[in-house]
Amino acid sequence: MLNTSYSLTSQIKNQQSLENQISDLNYDISSTVKVHVASDDPAAQAQIAQIGRQQSANAVYTSNVTNAQSTTSLVDTSLSSIQTSVQRAKELMLSASTGTMTADTRTAAITELQSIQQSLQSASQATDASGNPLYATGSPTQIPIGDGVTIAAGESYDDVFGSVSLSSGGTSSLDSILSNAISSLQGDSSGKLDQTAVNDSLTALDDASTHISNAQSDLGVRETRLNNAADDLATSATNLTTSRSALEDTDVTEAYTQMQQKMTILSAAQSVLAQISKTSLFDKLS
Repeated sequence: MLNTSYSLTSQIKNQQSLENQISDLNYDISSTVKVHVASDDPAAQAQIAQIGRQQSANAVYTSNVTNAQSTTSLVDTSLSSIQTSVQRAKELMLSASTGTMTADTRTAAITELQSIQQSLQSASQATDASGNPLYATGSPTQIPIGDGVTIAAGESYDDVFGSVSLSSGGTSSLDSILSNAISSLQGDSSGKLDQTAVNDSLTALDDASTHISNAQSDLGVRETRLNNAADDLATSATNLTTSRSALEDTDVTEAYTQMQQKMTILSAAQSVLAQISKTSLFDKLS
C-alpha cells in the first residue's frame, strides 16, 4: 500500500514537471525567445546583456554618423558655392588687370563683387537642420562616432573665411580680400585704377581659391571617415544581432521536437498513473 502511494505521488510530480516543461517550450515557441529571465541561462543572459549595451551604443553612434553626414553634405555644398563665388571674383579682377574695362563694365564689376562679398558673409552664418552653425567660432564640435572616436562635421569659421595664407606674406580674411578687390576697382579720388593694387587683389583671390580648395580636401577626408564608420557600424549591427539571436532566440524546430517528445512521455506517464490509480483503488476496496 505504501509503495503504491509513493509511486502515485512520484508519477504525479513527474507529470507536473513534464507539463511545466511543455508549457515552457510552448512559450518559447510563441515568443520566439528562449531566455526570458537570468535563471533560464545565467551565462547566456550575461552575454545578451553585454550585447544589448553594445547595440545601444552603436545605435547612438549610427545616429551621430547620420547627422554628421547630413551636416558635412551641407558644408560640401556651401564650400562649392563659395569656391564658385571666389572664381567669379577672380574672373572680374582678371578682366580689370588687362586694362580693357570701360567705366560701365568697371561699375558693373564693383556691384557684382559687392554682391559676392555679401553672399560670402551670408554663407559664413549658415546653420544645419538643428540650427547649429556650419562654421563654428573656434573649434567645431567633435561628434562621437565610435568608442573613443570623434569627428567634426562642421568647419571652423577661421579655417574657411579667415587666415588665408597670402603669396605676398601674412594672412587675410575672405571679406578683407573682397574689400580690397572692390577698392582697387574703385580707384583713387579721380577714379584712376591702380594696376598694382588690382594685380595684388587678383593674386590674393587666387590664394583664397587655394585656401577653399584645401578646406574642401579636408572635408572630403572627413566624409570618407564618416562613410567608413557608417559601413563599420552597419556590419557591427548585423554581427551583434546574429550573436544575440544565437543566444536568445528559440530554435523552433528543436523546440517542437522536444515538445513532441515530452508530450509522448507525458502520455505514457498518464497511462502509468491511471494504472497505478486503479491498483490503489483496488487495494482500498480489498
